Amino acid sequence: MGLRVATAADLEAIMAIERRPGYEHLVGRSSADFHARVIDDPDHAYLVGLLDDGTVGGFGIVRDLTNAQGNTLLKRFAVAAPGKGFGKRLLGEITDWVFTNTRTHRFWLDHIITNDRARHVYEASGFRREGIFRQAYVLPDETRVDLAVMSILKPEWQAARQK
Repeated sequence: MGLRVATAADLEAIMAIERRPGYEHLVGRSSADFHARVIDDPDHAYLVGLLDDGTVGGFGIVRDLTNAQGNTLLKRFAVAAPGKGFGKRLLGEITDWVFTNTRTHRFWLDHIITNDRARHVYEASGFRREGIFRQAYVLPDETRVDLAVMSILKPEWQAARQK
């Protein structure tokens, strides 16, 4: 697996992944216009994980890279073929990239509370649950769901890397 900063040429693959059946209830999605506007924003980083054949197997959208408090958000994270271990490896690469290339102290995310697969990957990657945003996300059918908030701190990441 390889990780690189995405370009506009990767947006089609990114959008195809976030539009996989069922992902609208797990991952969220953005319009092509939104992605085209934000991919070059210095406060965001689009990162793609590459499969052995060089195709995009997953992505992460990171935002708040210039946050004065050092709090950086993993806005969206998705893989094309879940359940094969690629997501955990990709999340590790993204976390390494964030702590190595930015002034981040706290890398955080939220996820739909019923998304146990995501929670498992985040916990296995060193993220700790901080709390719940109650009814903070609206699904496409207008149902409101809770979001679990998780984070990993730079000292925790450093200690895990030394093991």
